[in-house]
Amino acid sequence: MALEPGSGPMPLDGVSYPPPPWSLRGTAYISLWQVRRSLLPEACLPRGVRPVTMFGRVLVGAAFAVYEPGGVLAYNEVLMVLPVQRGGLPALTVPFVWVDHPASIAGARAMWSIPKQEAAFGIQRDDTTARAAFEAKALTTQEVPLAQLRFRSRATMPGRWPVRTTIVQRSLGRCGEYAPQVTEARALAQVSLGAATWDFPRSGPFSFLRGRSPLTSIRLSDMSLQIG
Repeated sequence: MALEPGSGPMPLDGVSYPPPPWSLRGTAYISLWQVRRSLLPEACLPRGVRPVTMFGRVLVGAAFAVYEPGGVLAYNEVLMVLPVQRGGLPALTVPFVWVDHPASIAGARAMWSIPKQEAAFGIQRDDTTARAAFEAKALTTQEVPLAQLRFRSRATMPGRWPVRTTIVQRSLGRCGEYAPQVTEARALAQVSLGAATWDFPRSGPFSFLRGRSPLTSIRLSDMSLQIG
């Protein structure tokens, strides 16, 4: 019997994952940098999009996220995100992302062409005070370091803030296919400004951010995220 959308988990190479849309709950720690476009790893951008620039430099984001029970999946994530424009409209593209849940990898690749890979994470957090502290590191399955973050919250804005965005990805559907795949996402979260210290190894996709201080860093807590 054919599986209908929303009727249950869908298999991919032996891994089942929830059907879209995905509703996730958790906390994200995000920093933004300005860099020269020439420093970006090659093949970051889908066809038909261009990066958002500020004072002649490209904006680049990196983030750790902790998705908790209460959503369709619970897992940890580290990623690079590029704010882009597609047809004059704002969007995001995710060229690199690692998680520690096989269903998250299989589902994101199959449904949205988000190129998730497997990693191991170490997470320490203290949310008992207003100046919440968070430390995280991620390593590949070969134990090669990817990124490390130390974050401390400062001022918290009142209320929960809505964000809607479009995710534009290079298609992973078949070899040689570069047509973009477009997915809608929206989030609702409490926003805190913070201080972030990142450490990136000399080799790897984040190496061009090594030694650079972010423009700004925020924490999205009590976050509800829906994608798809």
